[in-house]
Amino acid sequence: MKVILHLLIFGCFFSGALYGQNETNITYGLKLGGLFSKISNLQESIKGRDNTFDNSVMESKGAYGLEGGFFMNCKLHDTRVAIQPEILFRQSGETVNYQDATGKEFELGLHYSYLQIGALYKVYPYEGLNLGFGAFYGISLSANNVTYKSNEADGMYDVATRQFYKDGLDGTDDFSLCFALGYELHQSIHFDLRYYLGVKDVVKTNSSSFQFIENNNKSSVICFSLGYSFHQW
Repeated sequence: MKVILHLLIFGCFFSGALYGQNETNITYGLKLGGLFSKISNLQESIKGRDNTFDNSVMESKGAYGLEGGFFMNCKLHDTRVAIQPEILFRQSGETVNYQDATGKEFELGLHYSYLQIGALYKVYPYEGLNLGFGAFYGISLSANNVTYKSNEADGMYDVATRQFYKDGLDGTDDFSLCFALGYELHQSIHFDLRYYLGVKDVVKTNSSSFQFIENNNKSSVICFSLGYSFHQW
């Protein structure tokens, strides 16, 4: 099923591009930006069923990352509407801080990477100002990129504990809706602010001694990027 979905997405990408050669004005370019991301309900998944966590505090801190890649903007003939398919690389995830009554502290980070494939439907209400809505499917590239740092025995057990988290938590593919606000200058420079709303569980829990709880963990990402178009309208 996953393979079929990937093929459908690629098919839409390239068929849209071929159609656009006859009916649209096409520009293409590269973009790069920074982002801040979170994963919902991660604290509940990690706390599990261990009673020693009862007097603890676990806070979500989010994670910073990068997003960049290739875009193709196909502006429909004689309209203020465009279809913009994209292939992007994205780093996102979550960081949580833990403290309990015994003085134990640790920081756990899930640092996931994705190949993002999708498209935006863009409307230009005034000159280069544009509003966009679309969807992106993220193919997981790093399901077990986990960091763990603690004050327990000066970090003596950090490597072993990190392995428990790597074995118990797997990053999965992501699917998100995208809402965008952008502006395109005549000099081919683009500014883009986006919010990605995840609609799919991105963390799968496995059987382990930590007894993680399977939960619905969805991503949310805010991204600001700068793009350059190689061809103007």
